[in-house]
Amino acid sequence: MHTPVRVIRRFQARRAATAALLACGLALAAAPAQARTSVADESVPIAELMPQILKHEAQLGLSDAQRQALDQFRKEAMPRRLALTQRIRALRGELRLAILDGAPAARRDELRQQLVQTEQEHLQMRERCVDFVRSTLSPEQFARVRQWYLDGIQ
Repeated sequence: MHTPVRVIRRFQARRAATAALLACGLALAAAPAQARTSVADESVPIAELMPQILKHEAQLGLSDAQRQALDQFRKEAMPRRLALTQRIRALRGELRLAILDGAPAARRDELRQQLVQTEQEHLQMRERCVDFVRSTLSPEQFARVRQWYLDGIQ
């Protein structure tokens, strides 16, 4: 091949590659941005006693009635709690994008209010869980679970 032919083909290849990259870029720009979330977007529980109960079940000496009541509570509360934490993650991701993308203030306020409401529901669920554990365990058992929890967060 002669040098001028190589130059022309190289130019054509570059032009085709540039066109392809531009097309991909336009397609990405046209696609709606996905709200990225992470585990860090979940709220840190105010109090989370069930993992301590499960971890130290043998040391607590739970009665059959206590074990059954705690199992039932977990089965009923867990799906709602998981749904709330997923909603919190989604709202935080949406709010993050709204802030970064310069969404109208009304939209950001709406997302912020939804997030606050969902966080409040989650906090109230955790509080009800502690109340339930307190009413199900003996004072001595509850004191042990409380201390294990506090030791774990310090």
